[in-house]
Amino acid sequence: MQKKDLLVLSFGFIAFFVLGPIAQVLLSLIGPEDFLPQGKLTLVISAIACAFGIFFTSWAVWEMFKVGKGGPAVLGPVKLMKETQVLVTTGPYAMCRNPMHLGIILYLLGFACYLNSLWALIVPVLMWIFAFILAVFVDEKRLERDFKDEFLDYKSRVPRFLPEVRKRF
Repeated sequence: MQKKDLLVLSFGFIAFFVLGPIAQVLLSLIGPEDFLPQGKLTLVISAIACAFGIFFTSWAVWEMFKVGKGGPAVLGPVKLMKETQVLVTTGPYAMCRNPMHLGIILYLLGFACYLNSLWALIVPVLMWIFAFILAVFVDEKRLERDFKDEFLDYKSRVPRFLPEVRKRF
């Protein structure tokens, strides 16, 4: 990993894990519309969602660099990092095709739970919309172009965002 990659990852971390929550705090000041009961259970749910979100995002980035030999900061023609050279289907990518997006959304949902504000839910909803558009119209097109049949097979087996819970009997 180069210095440039660390700088880009730092910017992404600040954008999603610092500025996102700041926006949520500002939105929560609009009104006191709680959506969860007050209490320790709400704080526990919040902490678990935030921790899992950070873990899942970090694991996905690590897997992308280690296995894919590239980074996550590629948005169509804007390439702030080297594109992955190998289709990553291991680690969190074995559970869903967009684990970084899922992790960020979980973190922001956890923070909305911590704030207990309906208004704060706007940020994870907007992130989900952004992630969906990016996944469908940019990422999947590139992966299909570069990895053809391998990606089509992966796409047919692995859900886009939410890991599938299968009954194993």
